[in-house]
Amino acid sequence: MKTLFVIMVVLFSMAVFAQSEKMIENAPENYLHALKSENSGVVESAIFHSLKFKIFYPEQNIARLDREISKLIKEGKTASIRYKAFLVTQCINCEELLTKIEKEDYKDADKFFTLIAQKVNDYLLAAN
Repeated sequence: MKTLFVIMVVLFSMAVFAQSEKMIENAPENYLHALKSENSGVVESAIFHSLKFKIFYPEQNIARLDREISKLIKEGKTASIRYKAFLVTQCINCEELLTKIEKEDYKDADKFFTLIAQKVNDYLLAAN
């Protein structure tokens, strides 16, 4: 009975891990879809989560996602979207800047973007 329980736990753990890997694989495509939404809140949320994704999974290829966010700098529906897209693009395209952002479970998007704005500002001022 104990052996059966251990086997069940191992199988369950493997299934959860496989599902997590698939979710990570699909995340950029989901964010890409959200970036094209007509709803500004959905777009801003996708920008926020795209950068969080890059922070936590730097090895993942997000080139298509990066291109779409870069388009939003000029084509974003609101000034807020354009500004947030600019900040995120700066971070995604600068490995040094990206590593300055601590891996935390950021929940408040506004506080997160304030932090990112400060990091980008400090980096750009230090570069001159």
